[in-house]
Amino acid sequence: MRDNRLHTPVGFRDILPAECSIKNEIINRVRAEFEGYGYDAVESPSLEYIEVFSDQNRGGTDPKLMYKYFDREGATLAMRSDMTPGIARIAATAFSDKELPLRLYYVGNTFKTSGSYQGKLYEVPQAGVELMGENSTEADAEILVLAIKSILKSGIKDFRINIGQVKFFKAILDETGLSKDECDSIKETIANRDYVELENIIKNSSISENGKTIFSKLTKLVGKKDVIDYVRNLTESKEALDVLDELEKLYEILKIHGVEKYVYFDLGMINHLNYYTGIIFRGYTYGTGYSIVGGGRYDNLVSGFGKDMPAVGFTININEIVSIAEKTADFVKKPKTLIAWNEKGKNSAYTIGEKYRDNGMIVQNSFITNDFDKNFEYAKKNGIAHMLYFVDNDNLKVVSLLDEMGGYTVDAKISDLVLPEKEAE
Repeated sequence: MRDNRLHTPVGFRDILPAECSIKNEIINRVRAEFEGYGYDAVESPSLEYIEVFSDQNRGGTDPKLMYKYFDREGATLAMRSDMTPGIARIAATAFSDKELPLRLYYVGNTFKTSGSYQGKLYEVPQAGVELMGENSTEADAEILVLAIKSILKSGIKDFRINIGQVKFFKAILDETGLSKDECDSIKETIANRDYVELENIIKNSSISENGKTIFSKLTKLVGKKDVIDYVRNLTESKEALDVLDELEKLYEILKIHGVEKYVYFDLGMINHLNYYTGIIFRGYTYGTGYSIVGGGRYDNLVSGFGKDMPAVGFTININEIVSIAEKTADFVKKPKTLIAWNEKGKNSAYTIGEKYRDNGMIVQNSFITNDFDKNFEYAKKNGIAHMLYFVDNDNLKVVSLLDEMGGYTVDAKISDLVLPEKEAE
């Protein structure tokens, strides 16, 4: 019989020190980038009333995929399945009278099953920002720039951001003059990537030749600014042309920020039409089949919590960033120093160890007393860079284990140590 005490539930896992160190470093770097753009941290609870997440008309989570509970009054609670609805609730309630726009960021875990496991994690750490109360191309550009710079700051250099526009797809659908059922069929086939069926629908429809060209090539309309120029000649829809003008303006702002080389346009991106109302984007890199960042404009979500407030934001998938960064990024870890001693040197060891810690060094106390060789072996096996072995309150051995010569030991006086000066009060 399996002992569940020795296992994690399906879809959950432990994060061990090496990975955890990289994860925390990435979060710290991304957090600093968010704050550098003036975003303030907020935290929503891990457990909320299910209604916060379940409005599927606004892109909510299917309740079947949530972790659900009941409180003492019988109300249904759910583990946080998406970070953005909780932030939208906070914006509509706690900041309803605050001068707009709001710039908020978060770091937290989401909890959602996938229906079928297939190796996916059900607990996913995320970091992201929400810019609320501003509906402009400049706001969209700020979010995209911050997303790109956050990925760069995390240590990943080779990636791309694909940008789509929900309003463009809706405009070219309206231009076809097809019935709602026919338009829904086109949406469904594209969302399901059923391109054979899409071809059949288009072939047998009354769409104009230019319209047929757009839809037949929709999945291939991915590229730099020339994609916008190409599509402009295939539509007469004012709404569609206005959207293309917005995308061109967006691109010019991204060029000013010097991030245009990471940007591609994907006019066939139509995911989550009920959630997003404008731009939508996804970030991809080598070594993972999932997006590392995703976001867009969602002007209708906050109104579901009682406050009309346009919004745009993004979420970074920390797990995916970590998995790539472990292989490609250069993270410099602070070296560890082991403090060890003979009984006669314990007082000096403790005192000097504290001084180094106060100065930002990583200093680990040894529990092996009166044995230099055992401490030396412990330090080697645990990747410790330096060891200070206090023979008594005047003398010590200074050991370097990670130098180019493979390590050395020198005898020294405690008075020879360079100690950090006490900061002036």
